[in-house]
Amino acid sequence: MHTSDEPLANFLFEFRGADLILRSHDSHHFRVPKSYIVNSSPVLDELIQDALDAPDAALGDAQLPLVQLPESGEILHSLLTFIFPVTPILPSTPEEIMELLSVANKYRMVSVMGHIRNSIDRKDILFPQRDTTLLVYSLAQTYGLRLEALRAAMNMVKYPMDMEDLDDKLDMTSGASLYELWRYQEKVRDILASKLKKFRTSGAHGTLAGLHCAESSSSHIPRWLDVYIKSIGKDPKLFDLVEFNIALVRHVRDGARSNGCACASITSETIHNIWKALGSVYRSSLVKVCVVDVTKLSMSQVSPGMFGSISRTGAREFSTPSQFDHVSTQTFGHTRRGHYHPIIRPCQLPYP
Repeated sequence: MHTSDEPLANFLFEFRGADLILRSHDSHHFRVPKSYIVNSSPVLDELIQDALDAPDAALGDAQLPLVQLPESGEILHSLLTFIFPVTPILPSTPEEIMELLSVANKYRMVSVMGHIRNSIDRKDILFPQRDTTLLVYSLAQTYGLRLEALRAAMNMVKYPMDMEDLDDKLDMTSGASLYELWRYQEKVRDILASKLKKFRTSGAHGTLAGLHCAESSSSHIPRWLDVYIKSIGKDPKLFDLVEFNIALVRHVRDGARSNGCACASITSETIHNIWKALGSVYRSSLVKVCVVDVTKLSMSQVSPGMFGSISRTGAREFSTPSQFDHVSTQTFGHTRRGHYHPIIRPCQLPYP
């Protein structure tokens, strides 16, 4: 259970046999069995033991030992729902969710982090649109959450990084982080274009066997499909089953049926096989490169003119990395200092 002057709403668990009180920085008290906490976190295990061994150990209500933690009551409340066998409760905003992950990471709660990430994936709430994705990327860099940074970078690939649209985002993330994200996008698009070309010339990895189209391309696949696959390389957001079906319907509507083209009666199994193979190419391009979080950042004043321009088509007009060696910005009220080296290398993480 928990107590404070302003009780948290919807606090869903209370255990018998509580032998410890966790107190948040805003004075919420959580009475919990110590065994659950120490088994989930080696860091908290050590911290709790140190508190209990102290000669002036604090006592809370019911004379239970009390351990002070720096987190808020809301974050601790959410964290505990992922530790105890109760219905897990995610915070309501991306900022709070990322803070929750950072706390679990700080306390080295490996299984709890997996539990939180699974809950996030089921609700699909971190990457609904570009600005939220950019916010998650920035927070992941700030908190050192490399998997979330990578996933945000992957999701940002489908959004253009036009400098005129990003000028007002410098209060959200550092110029150095934007540059790193841009480099990731450029590298992914290069790899994606190359892989898509091989996919086309391979006959879509053999997924079109027996399909006769009245209009074939030089790649020996239906022209409409060839054009669609090329378009993904130029604009990754077109990797969408709806866009695929629009291209097919347009082809059929424009006369494929009257010419006896088999595309007019393409089977759902063939569509499934094409999409599965194309999805494999797309995802492998995303994980070929990963953003490496570099904590040594250098800070001075950022001005939009330092970035040059970034076009949706990938024009390479971004400023050189050296221009970011002494870039500084305020990120969520914290100034990070040091020397920044954006690095992109082959990614060792699986596609999340």
